Amino acid sequence: MDHTQKLIYRVSEARKALGVSTATIYRMCQRGEFVKGKIGATRSVGITAESVNAVAAQMGISPAGQTASTVQVGSQMGS
Repeated sequence: MDHTQKLIYRVSEARKALGVSTATIYRMCQRGEFVKGKIGATRSVGITAESVNAVAAQMGISPAGQTASTVQVGSQMGS
């Protein structure tokens, strides 16, 4: 099992971690509830683990059990 600390969640990972739909994740992004960041040097965008953890805490759940991706935080993007 990989115990690397997760830095970025892909939308599908955030959806599973929080138990909400993909549409809900995108609505939360539009409302500024998540901080987005680039995944490495790609055009892919993810949601910072810090913001997923904050939302999970507000919901009273733990996003534990997610396997860490081997991605790195690039420059942060605005919401």
